[in-house]
Amino acid sequence: MNGVPVTLEIAAVTDIGQKRASNQDNFYVNGCYIDHYNIAAERFETVDSMDTHVLAVCDGMGGHADGDVAAMIGVSTISDYAATLSAGGSLEETERNAEELLQAANDRILEQSRVTGKKMGSTVSMLVVATDYVYACNLGDSEIYHKHQYGIDRLSKPQTFAQALLDVGAISENQASHSYIRNQLSQYLGMENRRGIRPNRQYTSIRNGDMLLICSDGITDVLQRHAIYASLSSERPVKDIADALIEKALRKGSGDNLTVVIARVLDDGRALRLRRRLTMLGVVAAGVIALLFLLGRLLG
Repeated sequence: MNGVPVTLEIAAVTDIGQKRASNQDNFYVNGCYIDHYNIAAERFETVDSMDTHVLAVCDGMGGHADGDVAAMIGVSTISDYAATLSAGGSLEETERNAEELLQAANDRILEQSRVTGKKMGSTVSMLVVATDYVYACNLGDSEIYHKHQYGIDRLSKPQTFAQALLDVGAISENQASHSYIRNQLSQYLGMENRRGIRPNRQYTSIRNGDMLLICSDGITDVLQRHAIYASLSSERPVKDIADALIEKALRKGSGDNLTVVIARVLDDGRALRLRRRLTMLGVVAAGVIALLFLLGRLLG
């Protein structure tokens, strides 16, 4: 990357919810994720200053066996490829590396399905955060939001059959939100698809004070965007905002597992990059002045 670190205050929380027998969600934050084969905390918070941050949520598909295993394969594959994502020198390289990662995760889940004889799958929503850009991609219906000084943008797009019908005008937004196929995924990790997986992709940039959120549908099935915006507008520590979002969703009756990853931009790196450029310009200017002085001496 450009060698300019971005500083984020990050919190990740996952909760089994009120009706599920197990938690099939998982999260990834700069190398940390939940290993269900070992005892691991389902809460994480940190302040990280890095050239590139990689954040993600994987939501194992509750209708399939071993959804927690599929989600863990998803986040562990992200961990395996994180260095590749961080080494990308451009947005184009990051996009290419991210799609290779998703294909590898898909193949690993399919291989595990063949070994166990059980169909399994997981959504994945991921952010790659750098000074120059933020790359967002998703398979499935775990959402990504960017709250900034002008409002809130959704960086993800649900890949469901209801959304596909909405896109072509076959149903209305109200019909899509209440349809029995609103949670039936058209894209996810672990799918057999000869055409290959096709993630939704979005790009944006960040400024100091911006908030980034990735969450499973246990949150977004019951909380509308204005409620999410209100939570992200708080000045409280992000770990408290994460807890508040989960509590709101539980009070609204969410029956699914709930997971959130929240990041507040403390330093977008632009000031440091500007100082470096000004220093370089000063060095160049001093060199030009010295050269002109030398030329003046020689010609004089």
